[in-house]
Amino acid sequence: MTVSAELPEPHALLTNRQIDSSLTDRISRFREIPLAELMELKRNVESELDKLYTTLHDQGIGMDTPLITPNGFPRADIDVLEVRLVRRNINMLKNDLNNLMERLHALLNAHFSNDQNAAGGSQLREDAMDIDYTVPFALITEIAPNGPVHLAGINNGDKLISCGVIHAANHSRLKNLQNEVINNENKTLKIRILSTNQQIMDLQLTPTRNWNGRGLLGCRLQEL
Repeated sequence: MTVSAELPEPHALLTNRQIDSSLTDRISRFREIPLAELMELKRNVESELDKLYTTLHDQGIGMDTPLITPNGFPRADIDVLEVRLVRRNINMLKNDLNNLMERLHALLNAHFSNDQNAAGGSQLREDAMDIDYTVPFALITEIAPNGPVHLAGINNGDKLISCGVIHAANHSRLKNLQNEVINNENKTLKIRILSTNQQIMDLQLTPTRNWNGRGLLGCRLQEL
């Protein structure tokens, strides 16, 4: 007689790498919750993403770093299972964050276009202005001296959180970031970075070709 046993799902092997069930439950109901709670949920998702990216960083791994050796064997210097689980959770939460942002923008537009609620909605408007982005989505390297990025005060190893209207939930593998830069040539863009000492900084960047190097930025951007 042959006895078969089902192997546990990967996430059951590393329960500490599961996304908290209370968070996933709130995410599943994001279309039903009010604006203020949705804003808080967005911050919670960004915080969880930040923790997951830190886990990868601690192992010296990115989202696309190979997990096998040239000979086809799992790398022995990293926890391959953990990395796979963390990457899966990151991809799930990035999709969730994108959906949250679309819903949030829709609710904000509806709220601000409703003049009847203007008197009672001042606090909500102030809260909405506090919406910001904290999840980095691109690593900045190979910064050219005296290039636009260098002049903006950015250093090698800093991570890009937002550039103009582009952020972690809508950059589309950096394609939208490229368009944002091109469309704002010789214009000032507000950007937010996470510095190498883990400080969030708001800076100004002017993409331009009026310098002695190539491109509009003078750096290399690598998706996280």
